[in-house]
Amino acid sequence: MNKHLHWVMIGSIAALLCGCWDQQLLKNERNVSISGMDQGTDGMLQSTVSIRDITVTEAGSKDRSEVHSVMARSSQHATELIDEEVSGGYSSAKLRVLLIGEALVKNADIKPYLDLYYRDPKSPLTARIAVTKGKAKDMIELQHIGTKTIGLYIDDLLSSMEESSAIPRVNIETLHPLDRGFDFALPYLINHKGMPTVSGIAMFSGTKMTGKLDRDEARVYLLLSGSKNKNARLTLKSVDLNKTNSYNYVTFEVKKLTRKLKVIVSDKQQIRVKLDLKLRVSILEDPSDHLYKMSVMHDLERFLSEQMRDESIAIIQKMQLAKHDGFGIARRLMSFHPELWKQIDWKKEYPQIPFDTSVSLQIVNTGITE
Repeated sequence: MNKHLHWVMIGSIAALLCGCWDQQLLKNERNVSISGMDQGTDGMLQSTVSIRDITVTEAGSKDRSEVHSVMARSSQHATELIDEEVSGGYSSAKLRVLLIGEALVKNADIKPYLDLYYRDPKSPLTARIAVTKGKAKDMIELQHIGTKTIGLYIDDLLSSMEESSAIPRVNIETLHPLDRGFDFALPYLINHKGMPTVSGIAMFSGTKMTGKLDRDEARVYLLLSGSKNKNARLTLKSVDLNKTNSYNYVTFEVKKLTRKLKVIVSDKQQIRVKLDLKLRVSILEDPSDHLYKMSVMHDLERFLSEQMRDESIAIIQKMQLAKHDGFGIARRLMSFHPELWKQIDWKKEYPQIPFDTSVSLQIVNTGITE
């Protein structure tokens, strides 16, 4: 056979074989934009979803949402029950946000409820995940915030809060496989006057929620974790903490952070943690307007460093009280001190570990005002 003809035949056969054998057309699906899990009665799971529909007419497009809620034995069972209620093909492939009610994460291991997402090849593993005060169902039933459906609104809200280093970047995929040497934290949402609002973060010990940090504490927590996204801004007192004048505050943006964490084990097998945080910041607002004086700027650096250190110590104490190992101390002990790790009861040992914490802040930019 002619060599040229041989290659032509191979190319033709390959072209005929190409195709998507498992294609799933979106036009045939009813796509869930946000889903929620709550603790039901008698050990049941309450699952709620909001299906987003966009209707296009001559007058323009209209964004609508359709809410369904069921009581089920498991996550898979809930999917089957909702599918029976929904007209058309039910799909969670385009899920943006998964909400979990506070009662569920406090009283139950959430890992079994997420198992479904890790087994289905069409699962939305990049969907953001957050904890809600009260029931997730109540948040989803808001349906619309302004012109946006509730799923789109909360997704955009969490995205912007991630950019401002107010909450950690976390999705369904990042929670699996569960790292036993590190405890995760999730955004904590509340309903404030009919508006979903990020109130801080929920701290977990293993797979259960054990504590919370507010928004200001969450920002410092992320800095102590060595995490800074696009922006990281803090507003602190600039003078006497006992005064209440609003002009006593200064706002700065963290330009660069250097974080060093060292786990020290003594000859007597005593564990101690040394945490050093260095911040280079830019002043965004200082109503006193005296930073052109070097002595004033150095005093402010020292004062802010002390505040940050005191705040850091208080946050670490809250973490230990909640048995939340958000810095991955256990991971380092597993890696570098395996024999010691086998001997200790980590849940009892961790809250007793002393932390040597230091924070130094340097002002590198005071803005264009001279």
